[in-house]
Amino acid sequence: MDDPLKFFEDQKIIAVVRANEHGDADAIAKALIDGGIKILEMTPSIPQYTKLVESLSKQDQILVGFGSATDGEQAYRAINAGAKYVSTHYTDKNIFTVCKNHNAVVIQGAATVNEAIEAYNLGVDLIKIYPANFLGEAPYVNRLHRSFPFLKLVPSGGVNLENFLDYIKSGATACVVGRSLSDKSLIRAHQWSEITERAKQFVQKLESLKVPR
Repeated sequence: MDDPLKFFEDQKIIAVVRANEHGDADAIAKALIDGGIKILEMTPSIPQYTKLVESLSKQDQILVGFGSATDGEQAYRAINAGAKYVSTHYTDKNIFTVCKNHNAVVIQGAATVNEAIEAYNLGVDLIKIYPANFLGEAPYVNRLHRSFPFLKLVPSGGVNLENFLDYIKSGATACVVGRSLSDKSLIRAHQWSEITERAKQFVQKLESLKVPR
């Protein structure tokens, strides 16, 4: 993939895969892809997550990343397995350096204006507004975007089918979506088709923005 950043701007949905069983994580990923989602974020809770990153990264037009990273070594292992981006909930210079040294996109978290500007000045590619649902949701993102239009903002936390487009319309580059796509009850019941259906609903919502009125 020549330009991962543009891919984020085009796709806008970053689907987080969390599971305590490797097989469940694999099934979730496949269900999301079947639903039309093309950016998948693996997390440390997945046993042998690097193997899943490696297998998914071989698929065409699928961008695989690693989220909730806590140190540079973790980031390196994910990138070495094929992750094209690494995401953290906060600004970490070690993770940033690993990403930049290995040509990976870096997404780092911020809650305040100062933290967002600090991340931007460090050179962070995408700034994750986290936890968005406790910070004022779409109106907060909108105010940040209007005041600092050069920031590429990615809300995370509480993004669901009802407020997803509000964030995009407020200027978000993309949104991180987790439980609204694959909550624990669906995973426990192995209801992969329901995860696919939810993914389709998000994709259809996004497509509705592109339809000329």
